[in-house]
Amino acid sequence: MKNKKLLIGLIVLLLLAGIGFAGYKAMRFAMDKYHYLRDTVSEIRRLYEENIEHYDFDYSWIGDNKLVAHGFGGKGSKTYTNALEAFEYNYELGHRIFEVDFDLTDDGVCICSHDEDYWRNITGNEDSDVEYTYENFKNTPLFTDYTPMDHKDVIDLLVEYPDIYIITDTKYSDELSVYRQFSQLVDYAKEKDPEVLDRLIPQIYTEDMLNYVMNVYRFKSIDFTLYQLQWDKEEIAKFCGRSGIRMLTVSDELIEDDAIDLWKSMGIKIAVHTVDDEERAEELWDKGVDLIYTNYLEPGSH
Repeated sequence: MKNKKLLIGLIVLLLLAGIGFAGYKAMRFAMDKYHYLRDTVSEIRRLYEENIEHYDFDYSWIGDNKLVAHGFGGKGSKTYTNALEAFEYNYELGHRIFEVDFDLTDDGVCICSHDEDYWRNITGNEDSDVEYTYENFKNTPLFTDYTPMDHKDVIDLLVEYPDIYIITDTKYSDELSVYRQFSQLVDYAKEKDPEVLDRLIPQIYTEDMLNYVMNVYRFKSIDFTLYQLQWDKEEIAKFCGRSGIRMLTVSDELIEDDAIDLWKSMGIKIAVHTVDDEERAEELWDKGVDLIYTNYLEPGSH
């Protein structure tokens, strides 16, 4: 009887593996429910995961934009604030694409913060026992006079400013954290105006994270940023070809001319972070880079 169940299970899983994304989810469910199948189908799962779903992503939003305001952009001497005042200041300068850092509080709320240590540094809580909770975060000004923001505030900005785009830097790449962060963003956006999700561009940090994000919502654009990887330009190119991703973000210290040439030949948009020197920015644009993450460069100054 057990062998019969095993045979039936394998047949079902093979059929599911041929019907795409829904089949993959069903296969995962079956493997969790029927423990005796796990070892037997591990090879099938491996083969299936190599056949990444190809998405028809849209990168027309980049358009004539050449800059991304990093952490909502710098204001004065302050950077990485992800604060309302930084957004307002840089929007007035002409920025329309903004990168925002997201973190999870200890009680699981998605907030705009680079990380707990930086939050403690800019709020004077380095040596305190104040907990990194949502209530404490929202009620503690940054640098004494900057307004902290959360996932709802970001969605509200997308509703209020229909000409902006926000790239997420969520830090985490594990499936649970990805779900927790993006489900909060998506659920609130569906309450306010689901169309704003077309202007929310998730950054992913690993190949697996693509499926984790797209399981939450079928976003129109994805940015693959490479700072958490030991990457190879040819392997990245293959992944982009299989998945449909056409935007890569690379550190200025790691970008190489031959990588730019290879990726540009495939129609991939290339972004570089973080550059505040005008001369270096011009060099990168001349090499074919499309976008530059910056704290202080201003639109129209190049």
